[in-house]
Amino acid sequence: MMNDMMSGMGAWMILWGLLAFVLLGLVVIGATWPVRSLTGQSRPRRQVAPERPEEILRRRYAAGEIGEEEYLRRLSGLDKS
Repeated sequence: MMNDMMSGMGAWMILWGLLAFVLLGLVVIGATWPVRSLTGQSRPRRQVAPERPEEILRRRYAAGEIGEEEYLRRLSGLDKS
C-alpha cells in the first residue's frame, strides 16, 4: 500500500515541477517582452540600400511618368557624371 502511494505522489511531483517550469518561462517572457518593446530591440532592422539613379529612371520610364526622349536624355546625363 505504501508503494502505491509513493508512485502516485511521484507523478504529482513531476506534474508540479513541470508546472513550475512553465510558469518560470512565462515570468521570464513577461519581463523581457515589454523591455524589448520599449527599447526598440524587438527584431533587427533590415538595412535597405538606396536606389541607384539608373534604377529610378528605369522605374519612372516603365511607369509612364517620363517619355522615351526624356529617359534617354537623363540617362546620357548620368553617364557623363
